[in-house]
Amino acid sequence: MKSRVTTKQGDDGTSRTLAGEVLPKSHVLFECCGWIDSLRAHTALLRLELIEQQPEEFEDLSQFLLWVMHAYFLIGTACNDPLRTHPEYRKGEIGPDHLRRLEEEQERLEASLRLPKAFVVSATNRPAALADLTATVARALERQVVRLKEAEPGFEAAHILAFVNRLSDYFYVLARYLEEGRHHAVNYGVLEG
Repeated sequence: MKSRVTTKQGDDGTSRTLAGEVLPKSHVLFECCGWIDSLRAHTALLRLELIEQQPEEFEDLSQFLLWVMHAYFLIGTACNDPLRTHPEYRKGEIGPDHLRRLEEEQERLEASLRLPKAFVVSATNRPAALADLTATVARALERQVVRLKEAEPGFEAAHILAFVNRLSDYFYVLARYLEEGRHHAVNYGVLEG
């Protein structure tokens, strides 16, 4: 039976963009799209952890994370075709409304917690650790979007960059929210003696 997934077209280390270009898989465009995939997978793992822990308590968070994961596909399409060669492939664009919804959710979480006054050295539970990990992947994606914008100056990435920048903030706040005020702050005293 022939695989419906394996095409063998990338066996030479290249891949085709939505615009139809064949580029090396190491190209900044594919690096960027790879980090979007990583962020989606980390977000999905965090969401599943919350659902398995306390499905009713985390229903609102679960639904919001599902919305965020759908936003990743808008980002992915834009990054895979940064010069809009095929706008017909786009199902929408990240814009001010997406950013507003993300900021409102972060503000909702922040309203009920006291943020630490020092760097956090470690999360205090598994869901918070997964949220911290997801924040680091969001920061890595942000760097890749910047690199893609540098490589393709015509890429209109302002809304995407703002959204991805806020994502790392959101996941940091989510981690602190999931810890319910119990933080392992940096304590340089542990390095002494």
